Amino acid sequence: MPAINLTRLRQQAAQLAEDFDQPKAFIGALHDLLDKYADRSYRPGQSGTPPPLIPSYNVPKPVLRHIILILTPLIKTQPKQAFSLCDALWQEPYLEFRLLTTFILGLIPPEHAETILSRVEQWGRTKTEEQILICLMQEGLASVRQGSPETLLTLVEAWLNSSETTSQQMGLRALTPLLANPEFENLPVFYRLLTPYVRSVSPQLRPYVLEVIKDLARRSPQETAYFLRQNLEVPDNHDTAWMIRHCIQEFPESNQDSLREAIRNVK
Repeated sequence: MPAINLTRLRQQAAQLAEDFDQPKAFIGALHDLLDKYADRSYRPGQSGTPPPLIPSYNVPKPVLRHIILILTPLIKTQPKQAFSLCDALWQEPYLEFRLLTTFILGLIPPEHAETILSRVEQWGRTKTEEQILICLMQEGLASVRQGSPETLLTLVEAWLNSSETTSQQMGLRALTPLLANPEFENLPVFYRLLTPYVRSVSPQLRPYVLEVIKDLARRSPQETAYFLRQNLEVPDNHDTAWMIRHCIQEFPESNQDSLREAIRNVK
């Protein structure tokens, strides 16, 4: 892997941006650029994280970061061309291409929310790896989450009410970044949407639900502890106690005591 000269990288990214409205040329130039910074010595799984399911150039993070930085003004002023570029990039079966797609999609202005959501739903349903799904829900939905959160919540609710595991995974993954936004204060909607999942959830979805519950516990421990205790008191709460046991360390000590007592009192 060659050393990164930031001045040279900025120049290369600027040259790449010249083909912003020519997806075929952009893709060819992007392959050439990523090939220059590819880490040939990298072996999948070396870092302890699972290897990607699709090929990767394994370029350093500053490479994609500088490309996105240079493209940002074009994305915001030329959304039609940005969508065309996204569609072409997603067709390339390389990790960096799909990640770049999610960042571009998330920079398109929120007045195009319907088209953004359509792309996210379409791509999220394809068989893709966890890293890309997380980035799609976090970065790809960034502008919609900021500019039209209620529109996003409507779609998330539809995903969570679906009987398809893939849709449910997307819905749960989309909740986490919403919750991370301190300006989003409609916490009751999280409790409403999570209620059926806290009471009974498939093993495939448990990690997703648990992650959201932990985030809620850190943001609003009192309300979240109350929410969990309430669900312990209703019938068919097969998984509520399990959820509490696996997230209890995220609560302050006083809340931990009340949750333990609630579990002990469950008949």
